[in-house]
Amino acid sequence: MRLTNEQHETLSHYLCTVGIKEQEPFEEFYDHIATGFEESHEQDLKRYIRNIAQPAFGGTEGMLRIVKEQNKIRKSLIWNRAKEIFLGLFGWPTILVVLASFATVYAGITLLGQRFILLFTLSIGLLFPILVVFYGIIKFYLSCKKAHLPYTSSNLNHWFLSMFHLPFVLLNVGGNLIIPLIVGRDAFKEFLNAYPLITIVFSTFIMLIGITYLKLIRERFIFKITTI
Repeated sequence: MRLTNEQHETLSHYLCTVGIKEQEPFEEFYDHIATGFEESHEQDLKRYIRNIAQPAFGGTEGMLRIVKEQNKIRKSLIWNRAKEIFLGLFGWPTILVVLASFATVYAGITLLGQRFILLFTLSIGLLFPILVVFYGIIKFYLSCKKAHLPYTSSNLNHWFLSMFHLPFVLLNVGGNLIIPLIVGRDAFKEFLNAYPLITIVFSTFIMLIGITYLKLIRERFIFKITTI
């Protein structure tokens, strides 16, 4: 037995009322409750939700607590997977990608200068992946609207976007606080000119971060909810 259109609207409205409005938790709770209802002998979905499903999750507060815990787990999985992908680049044969990136940056600095390569690698390593994420968020939103889904956002996209916060903060603090106030811009430029290997390593690192982000975006982090 599948849910009727009326039952579908009832369950969707209930989950939105509870405050579950992102794709992953919404679909997980929806499937869990719908499956339980179909396997039960209850005929009234509202009564099933009120008397069986909601108490099993610890009420609405319990449901939101489950969502919060799932979000933490998903965040941890994403960061751990990002570290796996990044470190995996230094294995065989992906180490060739690292060497190619290093060689490209080295040749670029020799031909085009450090400033250009820094801007180029920051664009490729950070700006391009974040544009891909923004494109995915907008496309997801429009697809949900077109399909008249009860949600328009994804927790996975949220965490992908939040991962760019840290490197941008570090770059902002370094470029606008530490370097000009503590080191001095002129002294820092002279230091980089004297030791171009630092720029090469940093630029290569940024490119590898970009590769890691792009690989990560292609993956999915899906798991089923459990009652508490």
